[in-house]
Order: sequence, then structure tokens, then C-alpha cells
Amino acid sequence: MNDFASLGINANLINALEILGFHEPTEVQKHTVPLLLEKKDLSMQSETGTGKTLAYLLPIYNSILSNIEEANRRWPIAAIICPTQELAVQVANHSTRLAMALEAKDKGAISESGSSQLQESSQGNARAPKTISNHSNSPQIRSLVLLGGTQFSRQKQALRMHPHIIVGTPGRLADLLRLRYFDFSHLEFLILDEADRLFSREYIEPVEYLLSNAPRLCTRVMASATIPERIRNSAKPWIPKPIVIELESEGVLSQAIEHWAFYSDHRKKIDLLKKIIVAIHPKRCLIFASEAYRVQRAADRLCSSGLVCASLVSRMEKQSKHSIIEQFKTGSIPLLITTDLAARGLDIPDITHVISLDLPEDGGVYVHRAGRTARAGKKGISILVADKLELERASRTATRFGFVFRTKWLEYGTVVEPSVEAFFERIEDMETQKRSKSHL
Repeated sequence: MNDFASLGINANLINALEILGFHEPTEVQKHTVPLLLEKKDLSMQSETGTGKTLAYLLPIYNSILSNIEEANRRWPIAAIICPTQELAVQVANHSTRLAMALEAKDKGAISESGSSQLQESSQGNARAPKTISNHSNSPQIRSLVLLGGTQFSRQKQALRMHPHIIVGTPGRLADLLRLRYFDFSHLEFLILDEADRLFSREYIEPVEYLLSNAPRLCTRVMASATIPERIRNSAKPWIPKPIVIELESEGVLSQAIEHWAFYSDHRKKIDLLKKIIVAIHPKRCLIFASEAYRVQRAADRLCSSGLVCASLVSRMEKQSKHSIIEQFKTGSIPLLITTDLAARGLDIPDITHVISLDLPEDGGVYVHRAGRTARAGKKGISILVADKLELERASRTATRFGFVFRTKWLEYGTVVEPSVEAFFERIEDMETQKRSKSHL
């Protein structure tokens, strides 16, 4: 299966992919698209940036194109649930660009930026868009994003266009379904994007409601970079026997991304962070901390040192959050410090470095962080600033996900790579000195 035609999708859809510059499917698309065309329930685990969004959009589009008149009467055909507004908007934009490509007479109908952003979600298997013959007779496929914070009356009005695909956050989709602004009686696909997040306590009630209201024959898909067994167990009442696709060793983490590990005492991590930034001069760097107060503390310290940075936490107002993200995308802010929750769903191209100020208990969260860099076939560096206990867990995380942390430290403002033995010998010396001081 080296081309999209071999997957069995509609010829017009293949032409649309050509317009967008896609010529061959990624590994996750090769494994999942044929199964979804057969309407199989799936648990789709694949690293960030490998093309999961397109993997489920293609079968949805294929089903709509197979009988567009019927789809116009029996809407929505697909519902895509996302944990954050940013991810929902991103997915809806991807869907809209695919629909535009179906309508396009030539590559000029698809903006260069729009095409490149969709390429980001498919691991670089796209090349420059090329001109394709007239597709103006292709049916229009409509997508609508539904988010909390928008007036219900406005969303009721928007739903009058009878979208084939609705994308939204769990709470708002559940509210609109309860209000009967739409129903799931003809739903063919229910997608849980970042499913590991959706089954957390924060979202479980509306997610269970949406799953319970989907028709018995509806195809249900869980997609994420990590889907632990406990998540599949939580989903069993509605997705009892999904086909499990796990492609966590495709090479994105092991080949495209270098993983560096620095040692630091917990209280001195921000001081080391400043020195690392000065040493490596990152063009666009995303910095993670697990707690919002640590995000703000790090941002304050970096700014007071004269570095241009901003912080992003989930409780921020939507307008401020959007402004910061746009400035980070354009490069006017090269350093963005955030929590894992606030960063969920962000699709920012050309991140050169990711720095983790801590190692999450769940190694899969580190995978989400690291996957923010090395998009679309590019290289990236993921840096862990860890204390002794975190370094021990880091070794287990690397083994589980199939990559290697390269030991690093700073000498006279330059990053050097000592041997593993020398690295841990120095750590033992520093820990010994710390214990000696504590007994004084």
C-alpha cells in the first residue's frame, strides 16, 4: 500500500489529496484507513505528527462521497470529539481544507499556508501541491466546529446548513444533543481524538453521554499518541472489541528527535533552563512544566533575565491565549512556557526545541511533549531537565518508547556530551555534596 489508491478510497478524494500535495499514505493511514472503510471500531495509537487526523477523515469523506444526496438528508454523518477548543478548531480546519481541495479547479484555490498546515499532521509525506484538472463538480462536504462560550442561538443558526461533520468539545456537543439541535440517529462515525484525555474525570460525563447516544452500528474510533489499557477498559461499555493499532515505534521519536537529558537539583532547574537557552539559541522553543504556578515562575525569571518569552495556562482568557499562540507561531515570541493541559491541541509548525522542566509520571505525556517538534520530516530536539529520581524514571520511559536519552551538561556556556558513566558519576558527587551540606 504505497499510494492512496491502494487504500480503496474515492478517486475524487485521491485527486484532492494530490492538490494538497499528498502522494502516499503514512504508516498509520496504511493500517487504519482500510479498516475504517469496513466500519471497524479502532483504537488508533500513533505518535504525534504521524497523520492520525487524515487517517480518520479520509474514511469519513469516502462514506459521504459514496452517496452525497443521502448524506445531505441524514446529517451529521460524523462527530469528532476533542478535549480542547484549539484541537477542535484545528481538526475542523483540516476537514475544511480537504473539502476545498475537492472543489478546487487548481492549486491556487488552496492557500499555501492551508496546505502546509495539513501537511504538518501527516509527517511530511506531502510534497508541493500540483495543478489537477477541474474538480468543480465534486460535492461540497460541510464541517462545523461547535465550542463552549458561543451563544446557543448562533450555533443553532449555523446548524441549519446541515453539516456532514461536526467537531467540538465534549460539554458543548452533549449540551446541543440534549437540546436536540441535532441528533445522532444517522451517525456513521464517532471519533474520540486524544482519547486518553477524554476519559479523564474532567470530560467523562459528557463523553459517556455522547457514546451512549451513538447508534449501535456507528463506527467508534479512539485516537491518540498514547492509549493505555486502562483507557480501553474505560471505553469497553461502548467500544467492547476495537481493533488495536499501535505504531509507537514508527521512528518519529527515535529518529527525527534527539533526546537530551540534563541533571539539576529541583530548586535550581530554572537557573539551568536560562543557561541552556543562552547556549542553544532556540528559534522556536516550547517549554513544559506540570504546574501552572511553575509556568508563571519560569516565565517571570526568564523575562527578568531579558529573554523574550510568554506563558500559557488553561485558565487564561481565550483572546489572550489566541494572541500569545499567534505571536509564538510568527516568531515574535521565541519561547513559550506552558502546561500539558494548556498545550493540548496546539498545532504549531517549526518548533525546533521542546524543553521539559519535569518528567511526568505517565511516560506517554512526555511523548506528547516531544512530538511537538520534528514535524513534517524535520529534525528536532527534546530536552529533559531532571533531578535524580526523574532520571531513573526517564530511563524506563526511553526503554518503553524505543529511544535513547543523550546525557548532556554545560561547560563554560557550551553544551557538551559526557559519557554516561561520567554523567552519573558527577550526579553522585553532587548528591553526596548536597547530603553533606544538609547535615551541617
